[in-house]
Amino acid sequence: MQTNKVELFQKSIDSSSDEAIIGLLAELRESGEDYMLPTIINLLFSSRSENLKNEVVNFLVDLKNKSSIVTIIETIKQNKRSKDIHLLVSVCWQSRLDFTPHIDIFIDIMEHGNYQACLEAFTVLENIIENLNSDELSDLKKKIKSAKSENPETQPLIAELEKVLNEH
Repeated sequence: MQTNKVELFQKSIDSSSDEAIIGLLAELRESGEDYMLPTIINLLFSSRSENLKNEVVNFLVDLKNKSSIVTIIETIKQNKRSKDIHLLVSVCWQSRLDFTPHIDIFIDIMEHGNYQACLEAFTVLENIIENLNSDELSDLKKKIKSAKSENPETQPLIAELEKVLNEH
């Protein structure tokens, strides 16, 4: 039964215009269900308009259900090399959800992501610092110290995060 609902929702989204989906997002803020989330998130990695992608980000930022974290992290893992991954990573610091247990994925994005993704991951990690106890903070400092980026554009961000961590 659940699979059928997912497939029907996916088909509905696939056949809808960007404008219709934007209208639907407003309705789903009140009545959306968890099974809809992967389909909505995957719009960020589609060839849809920037306007729709921005509306999806706004929708995701407002999520309050902790079960959304798992779906968001899984989607980040599956798409972490996508040019649009920065959109989903930005949700992680803009939302009120706690992504502290998933620090490693953001370090990975800082090491291997494009500049925009790295900048968003930096912001996530910067916001997480306050949630860490001294052992977790020490562990994060070690991981960032050993983080290496092949991308010359992102190396300064890693160095800056190391400075920020050393101030705590």
